[in-house]
Order: sequence, then structure tokens, then C-alpha cells
Amino acid sequence: MGDALAASGLERDEVFLTSKLTNGAHRRDDALRATDESLERLGVDAMDLYLIHWPLPTIDVDFVDTWKTMIEIRDAGRARAIGVSNFQVPHLQRLFDETGVVPAVNQIEVHPYLTNEAVRAFGAEHGIRTEAWSPIAQGAVLGDPVLQEIADRVGRTTAQVTLRWHIQRGDVVFPKSITRSRVEENFRLFDFELTGDDVAAISALNRDERTGPDPDTFDMV
Repeated sequence: MGDALAASGLERDEVFLTSKLTNGAHRRDDALRATDESLERLGVDAMDLYLIHWPLPTIDVDFVDTWKTMIEIRDAGRARAIGVSNFQVPHLQRLFDETGVVPAVNQIEVHPYLTNEAVRAFGAEHGIRTEAWSPIAQGAVLGDPVLQEIADRVGRTTAQVTLRWHIQRGDVVFPKSITRSRVEENFRLFDFELTGDDVAAISALNRDERTGPDPDTFDMV
């Protein structure tokens, strides 16, 4: 995971431990307590990466204050790197403007039907790695004819082509599966390459279509 991995001191074949701060623990004391409870359950002294799960911009706790607590947690050695999830450009800009500390990672919904270019561009400009959740849009993109044509040509599945598209764009990707064959398939991404035209054609599929909630309005605690 780039800088966050390097900062952790881990080798690439070791486990990289990531956890998230629950939405109901955004206040400082709650966040500190939740962190201690997570570490105790995990049986570790520190996480490699700790994320704020959602910005929750409409609730009565300012996410910038929560971010300040995350900085405190990092500085206390309870997390080696800190980041966010589902943060939009205005959310990220406020973190930068008001604390001077940018997240190591922003975990956001990204897939061919939601390329999320503005958030990715802000991240690239400020050294924030983009990590894609729902990288195949919960399967919605797998029957797309553009992806199918590319997959047929390169001798891969549409899922592999989609995940390779993510990698070549520079995003961290973590597809979810409990099926052994699909997990193995998802690892076979590094012995083929898409052309620049392939990458552009997949990016052109963007519809700004989410499979999950809108980060600007999501407020479930």
C-alpha cells in the first residue's frame, strides 16, 4: 500500500492490518475507547492503517475534530498510518487546510461505472493513495460488452480485466470473495497488461453510478 506499507516496516508477503473507526465513535473519548477495544480484540499494540469510515458531514460531530483525534492516536503509536474512507474533495480539503495532515489513504467507491476522477486527482496531488472498494461494482460491470471484448482478446475474465484496470491506474484494490477459485483468479493480475486504449475505453464507461451511499449525505451512526 505504498507509503503506508513502507511506514509500517512490513514486507510485501506479510499481513497488513487495517481497521476502521466506527461511525458511532467520532467524539474524542469515544474514538480513543473504540481504538483500545479494537486493539485488544485484535491482540496487537498497533494497527498498520486506521481509517475514519465515513465523514458524516451532517451530524453534530465535526469530522475534522475526529481527524485530530486520529492524529493523536497515530502519534501515540496506536496506528502506524491513518486515513479515511468515503471522503470527498471538500472533506479532504478541510483536513488539509485545518490540520496540515493529509490521510495516507482514502478508501472510496471506484469502478468503471464510477471512476471518481476528482477525488482520485486530489489524492494524487496531495500524496493520498486511493484504495478502491466495490472495485467491480458488486458485479454490475462484469457483463459490460466493452469489458467482455477486452477480456476475450487478452484471454482473461472481465473481473480480472477490471481489477487490472484499477492497478494500472495506480489504485490499491481489494476485491471481496469467499469462493476459493475467485480469490485465486483475483490474484492472477500481474502476468498481463492492458493497452493504453484499453484503459481509456474502460474509463469511458463512467456513469457516476454508485452502488453505495452518497458520502455527502450518509449519516447512519
